[in-house]
Amino acid sequence: MDKITPKTEITEDMTMEHAYQTYSLLKQEVRCWQDERGNFWTERLIPAETPPYYPLVDLPEDAVLELWQRLNRVEGVVVSESDLREKWIEFKAVQPVTDTEMLSRLYITLSGVARLSRETAVETKKDAVNYQADHLEEVSHESRACLICGEDAALSVLTPPNGKRYMHCMLCGHEWPAKRVGCICCGSEEASEQIYLHTEEFPGVDMVVCQVCGQYFKEVDLRVLSVEDFVWEDVRTLPLNYAAEQWFAEHAKLSGNVQ
Repeated sequence: MDKITPKTEITEDMTMEHAYQTYSLLKQEVRCWQDERGNFWTERLIPAETPPYYPLVDLPEDAVLELWQRLNRVEGVVVSESDLREKWIEFKAVQPVTDTEMLSRLYITLSGVARLSRETAVETKKDAVNYQADHLEEVSHESRACLICGEDAALSVLTPPNGKRYMHCMLCGHEWPAKRVGCICCGSEEASEQIYLHTEEFPGVDMVVCQVCGQYFKEVDLRVLSVEDFVWEDVRTLPLNYAAEQWFAEHAKLSGNVQ
C-alpha cells in the first residue's frame, strides 16, 4: 500500500463538529418522519417488475416534498410548497440546484425515502433480493448498480471475520456481495493496476485507485473500524478523496499526460 498524507484540509475541527451536529439533527428528523409516516408511504410504494425497483427519480414526489420540507424547517429555512416542488422538478431534469445547503437536505431526504423503499423491496421482492445475495459474486462488474434504487455503488466494505467484500449503496443502504479483489468501477482484477492509498489519520479506510479506468472508490474495513453511518464516514474521510485526485494529477505529470 502507498502511504499518503492528505495535504488539503476540509474544515477546521470546530467547523466539522458543527457540520456533524447539523447532520445528526437532520438524520434524527428523518428517523422521526420514518416512524410517524413510514407505514403510510410504504403502503403506497409499488416496485417495478425488474430492477431497479425504486429508481431515485420515481420516488413518490409527495413523500420527498413532505420530508424535505420538514428538514428545511429544522434548519429554520422557509420555502413555499410551490418553490420546493419547482426545485424538485429541476433536480429530476438534471438542472443544477445552486443552493448547496438546500441540495444537501435534498440528498438526506432522498436517502430517507429510499431506505423506506429498500425495506419495502426486501419484503415484496424477497426472492429476487435473496437470489442476488446468493449469486451476484458470479456475475461481472455490471452489478455495481444497486438493484433497489439503481444508483452506482461508490463504496465497498470488508466484513468480519474473513474480510468478505460487499458493495454499499450510499443512497438506500442496500448491500450486495462483490468479488474480493478488483475495481468496483470497471471490474478490472489486475492487482498490479490497483493502488491502495491510506493514511494513519483514517485507519481502516482506503482509497482504491484504478489505473485501468482512471477512477477511484473508498473501501472500509469493518474488521478495523466500527461504522454506524457510512454517509457521514464518507464525509469525514473526504481528505482521502482529495488525496486520490492529487495522486492522479501527480502521476499524469510524470507520464506526460497533462491536459
